[in-house]
Amino acid sequence: MRYFIVGVLTGVIAVAVGLALAVWFWPWQVEAVGIPGQSEIAVMRILLDRALKREAPRLANPFPPSPENLTAGMKIFREGCAGCDGDGLNRSTWGTTSFFPRVPQFATEPPNRPDWQIYWIVRNGIRNTGMGAWKQLLTDDQIWQVTGFVSHINSLPEDVSTAWHKRQ
Repeated sequence: MRYFIVGVLTGVIAVAVGLALAVWFWPWQVEAVGIPGQSEIAVMRILLDRALKREAPRLANPFPPSPENLTAGMKIFREGCAGCDGDGLNRSTWGTTSFFPRVPQFATEPPNRPDWQIYWIVRNGIRNTGMGAWKQLLTDDQIWQVTGFVSHINSLPEDVSTAWHKRQ
């Protein structure tokens, strides 16, 4: 039994030392303009998915996806989000080159998340990324409206889609 406990403790210590050495000596890239590797992207996605499942409450969007609500969400998006996430016409140059992780360009890569997760992300932001928290800048209703717009960006009614793809 004593050998077993010593073996387990040795294994735990060896793993901890190995991780500490990797963190200390590995040539981590920290600049935002560097191109991340696939493994780094995969790890970040896994961490984000797990955090959202753990922290984001499963709330229903109180604003149905009506043309009026989607248009209101689009206006909020254009004023506050398009500089990083692009708009219906253009990708954000600095959002696609100067942030890590890269900022998704919703006109071409809409989020594949439920409303409750998008709402939580917009409201609270994501640490160590360019996604800031909007809970002190927008009301909850405005956050829900922009959430509805973003989650329906690929299935907008014709009049809202036309406005989205029109230069303002």
